[in-house]
Amino acid sequence: MQQRRRIATGQTSVNPTLAVVLTLALIVSAALGGNQILKTQDIGSGPIEVSQASASFASGDNVVVDDAAIAQQSGVPGPRTVKEFTRDEQFSMFAITWLDHRDIAAYVRAEQPDGSWGPWWDAEPIGELGPNGENGTELLYVEPTTKVQVSIVGVDILGTPEEAPEVDINIADEAAVDIPVNAGLAPLPTNYGDIQPVADVAAPEDLDVVFIDGNAEEGGIALATDSVTDGMPPVVTRAGWGAPSGSRCNTTYDQNLQAAGVHHTAGSNNYTQAQAAGIMRGMHNYHANTLGWCDIGYNAVVDKFGTIYEGRYGGLDKNVQGAHVGGFNRGTFGISMMGNYDTVPTTPVMIRSVGEMIGWKAALGDFDPQGSASYTPLSFGGSKYTGGVAMTLPNVFAHRDAHNNACPGQYGYAQMDTIRSIAAQKYQEIKSGTATSATATTTTSPTAPTETTEPTETTSETTRTTEPTEPTEPTQQQPPAPEPQPNDPLAMLRNAAGGDTTSLLTIAGTLAGLAVAFLAADGALPGTTQQVGDVQILDGVRLEDLKPILDIVSTLASDPQINQAVDRVGTNYGAVLGEPRGGLNTADATYALFDNGVVINENGTPEARALWGAIGDLWAAQGFDLGPLGMPLNEQYNEGDLIRVDFEGGYATFNPADGNVDVKLN
Repeated sequence: MQQRRRIATGQTSVNPTLAVVLTLALIVSAALGGNQILKTQDIGSGPIEVSQASASFASGDNVVVDDAAIAQQSGVPGPRTVKEFTRDEQFSMFAITWLDHRDIAAYVRAEQPDGSWGPWWDAEPIGELGPNGENGTELLYVEPTTKVQVSIVGVDILGTPEEAPEVDINIADEAAVDIPVNAGLAPLPTNYGDIQPVADVAAPEDLDVVFIDGNAEEGGIALATDSVTDGMPPVVTRAGWGAPSGSRCNTTYDQNLQAAGVHHTAGSNNYTQAQAAGIMRGMHNYHANTLGWCDIGYNAVVDKFGTIYEGRYGGLDKNVQGAHVGGFNRGTFGISMMGNYDTVPTTPVMIRSVGEMIGWKAALGDFDPQGSASYTPLSFGGSKYTGGVAMTLPNVFAHRDAHNNACPGQYGYAQMDTIRSIAAQKYQEIKSGTATSATATTTTSPTAPTETTEPTETTSETTRTTEPTEPTEPTQQQPPAPEPQPNDPLAMLRNAAGGDTTSLLTIAGTLAGLAVAFLAADGALPGTTQQVGDVQILDGVRLEDLKPILDIVSTLASDPQINQAVDRVGTNYGAVLGEPRGGLNTADATYALFDNGVVINENGTPEARALWGAIGDLWAAQGFDLGPLGMPLNEQYNEGDLIRVDFEGGYATFNPADGNVDVKLN
């Protein structure tokens, strides 16, 4: 789609209010390259390829290992038969997969660069079935290696005595010699004691093994992106850690968010920051591709350095349903600590980041991080609770509170009260208006109605002094319109146009914020309002008023969804949009501006939608993306003699016979 930019010229002066407005607009425009955390999927270096391979579990070598850790795991002394897998290509993550539910317990260890063996890692079943019954262990970070050994329960890796092959025996992890299994040195793996009850025994051919490397050497992490959202901690975006673009999921958005679930991942904690980004890529590949979940299961992940990574696609500020606690995914936010915290303690910076991220989400969802509420889980194997029966769920809960497992480990679980306390502090800061982000402080304080604020000229910093003014009498000819409340979008627009810094910071990063810059340039933002249906609108504000100013709006890059919407509208309605003007990104959406309308490609939605005509102008006048209608859910359609568009907050209708518009809020 060919774009056209208009640049205002010939201006000799800019009034102080407009200068402030333009400064904020320029900051937002500069963010198009990527400093707004809510448009997370587009910010970063782009996808980094993940190396992945799989093989049948039966293809591994049978090796007898006399290792004290194996005896401790099983409670049965003596050497054990394990499976050994060797690859020419290096890998750093490993998992075992199968179909449907099976009682399988496994331990995995990796060969280290000096030829010795590392510790055994518990590979717990992940507990979430894919769409075709895909199941498996957690993906273990085993550190870079070419060889692993697997000690497993629930799989007959030896077969019958007649079929039993010769195996290697590794005495004290030193020399290996060939010795027949029937010599009695390697009891059947189904006799491992009380590691886990075994209902049935699988054949090796029933399982696969997966080798993954996130290619950390090809790219570390992008610097944590500062948020313009009140109180949100810095986050490394999906593009920042190299996730594939978009998602194969049909993103599910929950109506409400009532709780957060805390997890840990699995395997070694001995990773660097660059390797942490590779672990993210590996988990995404395993969850999305191997297990068939279409995306990573967690909404966010935190490494031991305190770095927060965006997880599942769809927008961190939205109630995106993850795949992290089967039966409890609905209405919960899943956050995982990278590493195994059953074996080593958590780090303070990691716990701080987990708590602050949960506190920010709690403020958005309006739930008390230290409280509990009724929750009705769905049926799920491994759950502690009966599906369809209401129970009481802590608003910040550990995975083990819902499922029969050890997640997030003994050390992670011991920090749950600390996480709740940190989350509660962040929640209160945001609710009280004292929270800060890395880019702006959005605290507000009440201003008396008889005071005005003027910037001083004695310092380079913006400070304020208050001077009393005489109250003015309203004119008899034109009674004043009802004054919107301070948090009303129309009040914010008018206050921002008047130079109020708090309002400017509040609306920065929105289409409404840029509209203030466009309209203030011509002194066109009116102060009067009128009631239309259930909403108040600013008189005279229309979509066509969104004209680029001082070239602050970048030309819209090619966007296939927007192109499809433009073609669709042109085919169905003709040239109602007019000529294109340019495009811009805000925190929540990409906009394509036209002479007579706008096309909106909102984050996480399957297709772009267009607004034009009387309903488009009404949407602009009620506050653009900040207004009570919110974003459009569809394009106009006929409802009897009326034309209708549905929005997040209600719907609007237009009567072609008399030109009247009406609004009904939900």
